[in-house]
Amino acid sequence: MSNFTDFFPAASGGGGGGIPKYEEFTSSGTFTPTQALIDAGGRVAYMIVGGGERGSTGSDKYYGGAGGQFKSGYMTLTSATGCAVTIGAGGTGSDGANGGSSSIVFSSAGGTDITALGGSGNAHTNYAGYGGETRTSGWQLATSPHPGHFGGYGGGGGALYAYDYGGGISTAEANMGQGSSSARNASSGFVRITWFE
Repeated sequence: MSNFTDFFPAASGGGGGGIPKYEEFTSSGTFTPTQALIDAGGRVAYMIVGGGERGSTGSDKYYGGAGGQFKSGYMTLTSATGCAVTIGAGGTGSDGANGGSSSIVFSSAGGTDITALGGSGNAHTNYAGYGGETRTSGWQLATSPHPGHFGGYGGGGGALYAYDYGGGISTAEANMGQGSSSARNASSGFVRITWFE
């Protein structure tokens, strides 16, 4: 289990293991690695979600917005220098507004920068899938998620690990990267960093 021993260096050295730590960001800020983290090998796990897209209209249909991109992985840091964290905003204002990208500047502490793009493009270019289309006149297309439904709003995109859902009729939940339906604001992004020391 090389991944286990990479993340928990004490496990292969016969020592006692570290204390788990984590930091979550629901707004932009700075992650500063502790010296204890660096001394323990500098290994961190990250989860990052971009902001969702606001749904839009097209012809006589509504389209749900795409959820933001989701990324997770590991990074090895070599210094206790602060790393800027940006939380992407959800699409707001006008229908079809793209979500903002979330990012962690790990390069400040010897790692590699990570960016999760905001949801965009409705039925074209998106990262977590786009919402079903709902017609505002006539019956909904048979290929839509709920055939035969009349009127309403298109939902947003798909989901991964309970993040980057597409929103339904109600406003998307904050810091989940959810796309929204037309006329509803989308959800902002999220970052979690976990480590042992």
